[in-house]
Formats: sequence, structure tokens, C-alpha cells
Amino acid sequence: MDIKSILSLPKEHRRIFVWLLIAICIIIILCDIFLFPLASEPTKSGISAYARAIVGVILASLVMFWIIISFIPGAQFSAELDQVEPRKISSEFEKLFADALRWRYTGNFGRYLRGKVLPTLASRPNMQISVSIIDPNNLPLCEKHADYRNSINSIDKARRFDANVVALEVLVTIIHCAWFVANRNVSIELYLLSMYDPLRIDSSDNAMILTVEDRTRPALKITKSHFMYDHFDLKMQNERQQGKQLALSGFPQRNTISAIKESDIQCFLCDIGMEDLCNRLTAKAILQACHEARNPYDD
Repeated sequence: MDIKSILSLPKEHRRIFVWLLIAICIIIILCDIFLFPLASEPTKSGISAYARAIVGVILASLVMFWIIISFIPGAQFSAELDQVEPRKISSEFEKLFADALRWRYTGNFGRYLRGKVLPTLASRPNMQISVSIIDPNNLPLCEKHADYRNSINSIDKARRFDANVVALEVLVTIIHCAWFVANRNVSIELYLLSMYDPLRIDSSDNAMILTVEDRTRPALKITKSHFMYDHFDLKMQNERQQGKQLALSGFPQRNTISAIKESDIQCFLCDIGMEDLCNRLTAKAILQACHEARNPYDD
């Protein structure tokens, strides 16, 4: 294990590692004192020198470890603030899923949320999820976000976005969230934002991952022990407070997403004040998009 791997361990694990090295030193010294006195003097001297060398190396390593932790800020925070290469982003999400009891998301479409996060976390008891996405009723906002999507190296390759495509993607996420509330007994608070942000945040109670739509770019993982975690958490909280909370109750009982009907979508969108948007996009197109929705980052 190299020094970077050791520094990336959680604080309690680093403490255990230090105490383990100290215990090894004590065991070596005790063995040298009590197990080898009967050896011949030349052998005794050789073993003692060997023991001293091992103990000296361990103690020197502990001193260096203490110096690095105490006086080199980058090493101190290497485990708390970590750049994640694109090919490792999915595995880092899996680590966050492992012990998540709450999940907070701020983004634009929420496709990864509906395709991966919700199916993964929905079966856990008392799971609480907060979702903040752009307002599909805000046509100028959808147009601006479409322009942004068309200007970057998106996961969608050659797909061309316009305001209707953006609004459709957001509606699919809203309907998926409503289905999970009605059929999987998940607590989901959903907020509509009047702005879009190229930065997306997925957060559990232990860490958060910041990503951008360009999948050639790395992500940033911040653990709760880093001071920036609280800053971004406050940012998400303020966005929720300034956003419009959407009522997700009232969606019909359906065993699967594929069992949703056009009438379900029409009634639900009418209830939440999106009847005009439903008429513009058509319930048939929205239903088809709901059935075809998947995790966009699956291989």
C-alpha cells in the first residue's frame, strides 16, 4: 500500500493503521527480549540488530506520516476532496449508494436519478430523496438549456435539443418520481428551478459527487469532513427554498413504469398545473418517453 492509498483512508482507518504499526514495534521488541536470550551471542546480536532495524524503519515511517498529515495541506485533504476520472465515476456512485439513507440531487433532467438512483434506493426503508430540476413550464429556460446541451460533448452524441425535448425529459423524471412515490412508498420532495446549472450534485449524508454533462470531464467527490461539503449542501438548500415544490401525490397505482397509461399522464399533469405542456407535447409522446427511459450511462 503506497502513501496515497493510506492517506485516502477514512480518518478512523488511518488511526487503526498507526496503532497497528505501534503494536508491531512492541511485539518485535518483546520477542527480541524474551524469545531469543537462549540463542548464542553472535546470533543474539544479529537478531537484535535486525529487530532494531525493523523498529527504526517503522518509527521513521510514523514520523514521516505525522509530518505529512500535519504540515502538507494537500495530503490532509486528499481523501476528503478527490478528483474522479470519468471511467471511475460509476463505481464512486456505487460507494455512495452502499450506506445512503438520504439522497439529495440538484441538476437539470435527472436522467441518472430516474434510471439508477431511484431503482437502487427505493427499496430501502424510510428512504428520503430530494430532487431539484429545471421547470419544464419555463419555455425560455428550456431554450437556454437546449442551446447549452447542443454546445457540449454530451452523452447524447448527435441528438439535437430544443425547448420541447428539454421539457419532455424533465416531465419523464417528474412522472418517474410520482410513480415511485405512489408505488414504492418512497418519500420524494421535488422542486422546480428557474435556472439551470452545468454543475450537477448528487449527495448522501456522507459524501457528494459533482459532475458535468460532458462525460469526458472528471467528477469531484467531496466527503462530509471537508468544509466544502457544507457549502454545497447550503447551495442546494437555498435552491430548494427558492424553487417551486411540486406535489407528487395522486399518481395511480401501477405495478411497473411500463404499465402507465396515457390517461394517467393526462390526469396527473393536469393536477399539477401542466395541462398546457401536456397538450403541446402530447400524452402519447410523454408516455413513449417514459417507457423508453433508461440510465444514459449504462454500457
